[in-house]
Formats: sequence, structure tokens, C-alpha cells
Amino acid sequence: MQEIPHILIVDDENIVRNVLAKMLHEMGFVTMQARNSTEAQQVLRQHQPDIILLDMMMPGVSSLEVLKSVRADDSLNHTAVILISGSNDLNAVSSYLEAGINDFLPKPFNKALLDLKINTCLSHMRLLHADDQDTNSTLEGFCRNLSHDLNNALTGIIMTAELLLMSETSIPKQEHIAEIIKSAEKVDQLIQSRRESLH
Repeated sequence: MQEIPHILIVDDENIVRNVLAKMLHEMGFVTMQARNSTEAQQVLRQHQPDIILLDMMMPGVSSLEVLKSVRADDSLNHTAVILISGSNDLNAVSSYLEAGINDFLPKPFNKALLDLKINTCLSHMRLLHADDQDTNSTLEGFCRNLSHDLNNALTGIIMTAELLLMSETSIPKQEHIAEIIKSAEKVDQLIQSRRESLH
């Protein structure tokens, strides 16, 4: 999430976009605007906003398709989508809920409600980001500990095999032991390179 949240307003009506932009600027957010789905897709690819205010009824490609494309894009997986509409058609809204909207904002807009819904989405996004960081940190720690334990086990295998090699007189058995040492050293090198990539 960006330090100052960026919000994309997608609506075909200039007055709606301008009213929302003014409200959001007063709340301290950076805003971008799109008049239709095509413009919205372009802005999404270029700027990856934190929140999208998406009008339900627009000409051209439906806003539902925009929503589905956002949810299918890994680079936008933490982008919140708030559906905006003056419609009372709950069946239509439910299809957007199923497709993955985070919230619904009715028209005409109430500034207090807008502020509440935006900040609720941002709080949820911060929690998700913190969870991701905790998960990554835990995974890295596990990998480091695992590589350390494997390294110790391989060192034991190599040392034991070298002792066996020193006392073995049979050439075929010496060759087999040498292969064990060679394979163990190769695995050890792979572990070392992976461990270094974590730093």
C-alpha cells in the first residue's frame, strides 16, 4: 500500500467524479479518474491504486468485467473495490459481492459514510499487509533453520563416509563411498547457495 493511499474513481458522469474527488482530496487522499472501463483498465495497469470506487452502471465493457479482471490480476490482489450505485437492485449488487467487491456505497454520497468505508478498507488492507510480512518472516526463518539442520546432517554423513573410506580396502566399496561423499557435497553446495539467497 502506498504511503498516501491512491484512489481511482470510475464513473461516466463528470459531476459524480468531481464530487468524489473533492471529498477524497479533503480527506487527504490522492485521486485518479476514469470515465469508462477502458480508461479504468489503463489507469489500473499504470498506477495500481489502493482503492477503486467503481460505478455499477457504465457504457461499454461492464464494471463487473473490470472487477473480475482486478481479482484475476496478482499485482492487484490487495486492491480494494467499493461499488457505487444509485440502484436498489439487490440482485445486481449480490453478483458484485460474489465477484469480490469489498464494500458498497450508495448514491447520493454521504461524506461521513464515504470516509468510514474508505478507512475500513484501508485498515483491512494494512492488516493483510502485516499478515503477509509476518508469513514471509516466518517462512524465511524456517528455511534458514532447515538449511542449518540439513547442513549439519550432511557434514556428519560426509565425515562418517570419509572415515569409512580411509579404512576400506575394497576398491568397489571405496568407489561407492566416494560417490556418497560426492553426492552429499553437491547437496551441501545447493543448500549453501539457497541460504545465501535469503540474505
